[in-house]
Amino acid sequence: MPKEADGLISGNDGDESINDKRDILIFHCEFSSERGPSLYRFLRNKDRVKNSRVYPNLHYPEIYLLDGGYKEFFQNYSNLCEPCSYQPMHSKNHEEDLKKFRTICKSLDYKYSTRKRNLRL
Repeated sequence: MPKEADGLISGNDGDESINDKRDILIFHCEFSSERGPSLYRFLRNKDRVKNSRVYPNLHYPEIYLLDGGYKEFFQNYSNLCEPCSYQPMHSKNHEEDLKKFRTICKSLDYKYSTRKRNLRL
């Protein structure tokens, strides 16, 4: 998942951070409490690093986290969802994806927390 998020940034050379179109990203997971916020922070950090020479410009100045997560959104607006179905995060169909995501997040948390400690020294 971070690889896909990283791919959103890697094609941008920093000079395109101001353009005529607005790219808006909306992150979500079932409750917007774990996966969505983690990917949100990951992408924002990558965007800041990629555009550091044109600060404060960003390729994605508007990034949102779906309040209440996909579960709440689906309950209120299922007519806007394609496919029109919902499976809980802890469904058997998502077990492997969830394990993989948690492994990746732990690795990223360690990487960024180590980096922050090194910056303070």
